[in-house]
Amino acid sequence: MSDVAAPRSSTRFLPRIESLRGVAALTVVGYHVAPVMSASAPDGWIDRVVYDVFSAAANGTGAVVAFFVISGFVLARSLDANPDPFRFVRNRVFRLFPAAVAIVALLALLHWKFGIYVGNEGDFAPGNLILNMLMIKSDINVPMWSMTVECAATPLILASVWLFKNRGEGTLWALIAVLFVLSFFGQYVHLLGGFTNLTPMHAFVVGCLVHFRGERVASAIGRNWTTPVAALSVIVFCICGSRHQSAIVALLECLAAATFVILVVWQPAAPLFRLLDTRLARFFGAISYSFYLLHLLGVSFAIRLLHPFELYAAGMPVSVVTVLTTLVAILLTAPAAWLSWRLIEVRAIEWGKRLNGQAAPASEPVQSAR
Repeated sequence: MSDVAAPRSSTRFLPRIESLRGVAALTVVGYHVAPVMSASAPDGWIDRVVYDVFSAAANGTGAVVAFFVISGFVLARSLDANPDPFRFVRNRVFRLFPAAVAIVALLALLHWKFGIYVGNEGDFAPGNLILNMLMIKSDINVPMWSMTVECAATPLILASVWLFKNRGEGTLWALIAVLFVLSFFGQYVHLLGGFTNLTPMHAFVVGCLVHFRGERVASAIGRNWTTPVAALSVIVFCICGSRHQSAIVALLECLAAATFVILVVWQPAAPLFRLLDTRLARFFGAISYSFYLLHLLGVSFAIRLLHPFELYAAGMPVSVVTVLTTLVAILLTAPAAWLSWRLIEVRAIEWGKRLNGQAAPASEPVQSAR
């Protein structure tokens, strides 16, 4: 008998996958804080090692790749249970756009009233503001480039599920190979313009394969090897965080994320995964989408509040300044993200369900990709 514990159905809520999304969102905060202190001299080799390890673990680009794998996995599950493309697209619209529109509007208000902006100052002209709300551009809130890619990946995910069911597994491997080869060409990588990057586009297709073939991989790994392989996936993810992002690095991040998701779903008894069951992990998993959209604002306020260069000048080690700023940024972002999740995301998803003729209660957890 197989030692793999498969999900009971294609639509069953998987809280650990949601928690995993929350952990990935937290790493993005560290990714944007660490470069602030990168030019500062460390206070000895211990300070340098801690800073380097933290920077590698805060692999924000790898987190985005992981988001894409999770999206492919979750959305393939949804399409496998209900292949109606109109329902699928409608759910995506209600899932992604309301919070994004609200947060771009918030950034526009903060810029208009206080001159506040995140990252580089974007173009707040009305026309460009609308393009940002529609996720066609992302110069007002740069992390939203990944949402532009997610929207562009919607037909790719639809096609991947159709191809698997009608043409077999080999077609998806061929599609992954084509997208991977294309990721070496700049014209393709920057096809959507702005800050978008199509290098990890194949991660969505890999996520679809995780849904259809993940149980087989988990069975091959086996229960005894689950923890070592999961730990190795985390190590690979962190090593990639210390490297310049490239097509090869993105592929390794994709494989690491896919392996970890497979083991979380089909080998749930591993003690390592119990961390994803904690209340804190569940909380950040639930608010992960709004948290991702708002985190640069939290980083900006944390830097204004703490003045990290002054802390460094006063003798605080670079690693301590970086970790402290990251923690404060998380604490500042979390309440706003919770409000956005509770007042906008949850209600929008409920509206979408009503349009689909579903009558799920407001308290029902939603397993949906960002």
